[in-house]
Amino acid sequence: MQYQVFVKSGSENHFVASVVGMPNLTVEGRTEEEAIVNAKAALKAQLATGKFVTIEINPEDWLNETVSQIEKPFFETATNEQWEAALMDLANSSFFSKTMPLSDEAISRESIYREREDSQL
Repeated sequence: MQYQVFVKSGSENHFVASVVGMPNLTVEGRTEEEAIVNAKAALKAQLATGKFVTIEINPEDWLNETVSQIEKPFFETATNEQWEAALMDLANSSFFSKTMPLSDEAISRESIYREREDSQL
């Protein structure tokens, strides 16, 4: 069986070799050749502890399982009690405690219409 080994030079006397497709299989050597030999030895040791198996997955089954596991957003599933709790949490959060309350003048109906009239002039 053939495996690809990615070798890169860290410095003049330091090479790193990784076996492609095998997680956590990275070794070092003083030369490129030594790094490759070390990768081969590490791969043999790794393969001695387990084996490769082939599995088959029907894409339609996988897609159906994935779609059914997608969690619906809060706004689609929340009950009235959950909405009330979420809004209370928001109202009591630090976001609103840092803002200055509006004055009665600022929220009066007259001030709203006055601003609208001023902008039309």
